[in-house]
Amino acid sequence: MIYEYAVEPALVADWAMKNQIGLAPQFGLDHRRVVSDFPIDWVGQVTGELLMLYDFNDGDPNYLVARSHLDSLMQFMKSNMVTRRLIDSGQTWIEQAIGVHIIEPFHAILAREKVIDQVDVVTEDVVNFVRDQRWYLPTINVTAKTAETLADKLEPLLRTANEIILIDPYFKADKVEYREVLAAIIDRSLAQRSKVRGLPSLTVISGVNDREKQASGLSLDDQLRNEAKSRCYAAKEYLGGCIPSEMKIKFQCVAKFADGDQVHNRYLLTDVGGVSIPYGFESHSENVFDDVTPLFEGQYRSRWRQYGRGDGLRIVENPITVQGKRV
Repeated sequence: MIYEYAVEPALVADWAMKNQIGLAPQFGLDHRRVVSDFPIDWVGQVTGELLMLYDFNDGDPNYLVARSHLDSLMQFMKSNMVTRRLIDSGQTWIEQAIGVHIIEPFHAILAREKVIDQVDVVTEDVVNFVRDQRWYLPTINVTAKTAETLADKLEPLLRTANEIILIDPYFKADKVEYREVLAAIIDRSLAQRSKVRGLPSLTVISGVNDREKQASGLSLDDQLRNEAKSRCYAAKEYLGGCIPSEMKIKFQCVAKFADGDQVHNRYLLTDVGGVSIPYGFESHSENVFDDVTPLFEGQYRSRWRQYGRGDGLRIVENPITVQGKRV
């Protein structure tokens, strides 16, 4: 899946000053590693560390060369960053990172130097140890189609997200198999999540394309609207019990895009990254499998633009809000 790393700003500044590439190209959705914007304005912190190396003289020719190199490194590292929304405590960066890691873990902390008794703090020589799964991530296996197994696979991504969108054109709220998966996904998104970050927003997008057949006496538009009303009513009726009482979700129905792109594929998208779930969010048994696969950066950008930002999205009827009832 996609994993979050805390990266010490001074380490990246060192790479820039020395005109080194470091591990920068190994970050990004194409490599399943994303950088945490920790605690706040991580890019600004890196720039500050680089300035410090040149006595804060931003006119120094050597600084300008290093800054140009840093800008190149940042093309890899600042994409799809995890927003933690924390407050700088005034401690050193590594002290803060270790403190937060205890409460809401990163996959690993990449630092200039190792720290005694902190096994999850790694240095860039971690690349020399091919069995170290703090850097060499687990391969992607097929996923059993149970609610718990699917949620387990998605958890590393869910815990990083502040915005979650579940897209399944065949999602039926009145079917317990869909409700089980939704409840498990919500639980994983909240697991080990600090109160400082607050609750993520969650939207379920269902479709009406499976009803795009002319019905006697009804126009196609009326038929789609009726189907959307039915699915929204079922969502109001059944989904509250899946959702913690302190949380609410948005539910909406969509038809094919204005440019003709069909609403067919199933995705879980977040503000950090996304995955394709070919056979959707319906639970089955341990003997039924799916190929849950992270989206590459280009795929993610396109799908996030469509579903996350609504580019060309045709919403049928008004979205509804479902208040949680689960205690």
